[in-house]
Amino acid sequence: MEYSYSVSAGLFQSVKMLSITYEHCTKLIYGTVINIAMAVSWVGSTQFSQSTYSNAFNAPFFNIWFSTVWMILCYPIFALILRFAKGKSFYNIFKHSQEIFGKHGVCMVSVFTRGVPFLILWAVTNYMYVRALGTIAASDVTALFSSCTVFVYLFSIIILKEELYSLRLIAVALTLGGVVLLASEDGFLGPSVLGVILSIVSAIGAALYKVSFKWIIGDASLSQVSLFLSILGLLDLLVMWPIMLTLYFTGLEQFDWYNLPWGFLCGSAVLGLAFNFLVNFGIAFTFPLFISVGTVLGIPLNAGVDAMFRGRIFGVTKIIATIMIIVGFILVLIPTDKCCGGRAITISQGMSDSQSKTGEKKKLLDKECRSDTNTRL
Repeated sequence: MEYSYSVSAGLFQSVKMLSITYEHCTKLIYGTVINIAMAVSWVGSTQFSQSTYSNAFNAPFFNIWFSTVWMILCYPIFALILRFAKGKSFYNIFKHSQEIFGKHGVCMVSVFTRGVPFLILWAVTNYMYVRALGTIAASDVTALFSSCTVFVYLFSIIILKEELYSLRLIAVALTLGGVVLLASEDGFLGPSVLGVILSIVSAIGAALYKVSFKWIIGDASLSQVSLFLSILGLLDLLVMWPIMLTLYFTGLEQFDWYNLPWGFLCGSAVLGLAFNFLVNFGIAFTFPLFISVGTVLGIPLNAGVDAMFRGRIFGVTKIIATIMIIVGFILVLIPTDKCCGGRAITISQGMSDSQSKTGEKKKLLDKECRSDTNTRL
């Protein structure tokens, strides 16, 4: 009887292990496909944005205004997927989603108090990114933007009192060294310096957006994030157009209303929208850390596109600098329990209740560091 029981238990354990292995392999397969799709969509969006620049069109703000409007589609599409895939009612989906705007849900006050500050940060960050594309190669911009994860960690130290880990400090040093090396290739007074500065400011803005989102809003679900992105798109449509017109009429941005590069603009907007969906679904259906690889894949892909279609060679110095940035990117993604055996350089004792709450925020941010993606916001 005992033998029969042990055989049954062993068989059950084997089936369970096979089930776990199958699930793990399935996630890896999905993750690989999503990573490739993410990299392609990010590269495509970046390249299309760069292709908008011409003698007849030099309007990065119009570009990001137009692309952000497309984000309105995020929530309707996601809600339709939930409705038909899981059978949830639109009412229940929206009831849960609007919690991201606080206890009162979606109302005029909560939308403007929570949405507008993030919209401004979103617009400034993406403007810097697209503006940089008009100055330096797309591969350089994406490589520099990958430093975003390191800046997330730096902001977590400053704002959330994150403990210092030697491995992550090495990551910071490698990333900053890679940035300096990449900027030095054409000389610090060369024409590419402006593009480098814009790219770094964009990475800093993206990091500040992520930290602020986690600190103010917290850990949001996919439907809540989708609703938030749609609200940002709607606010962009309603609030940002005066800025776009002001830049046009003052001559700070040049474009011909009758000869806009609609193909490139729409291509960038659609692929940017696809990238955001892939990020959200990737984190939901596979491993967040694995999904982060999609960001790194975009760098060599952009370099290949630049070399093939734009005649821009990714030199040895840039390759070394990019490797340094990528290594720093990967080191920051390593969970804190793997850094220095889980020990911080300085450990404070006697944590108060307020510090404990800060610790909870830090855990959320650590999760954000490991699921960090994107490219552009």
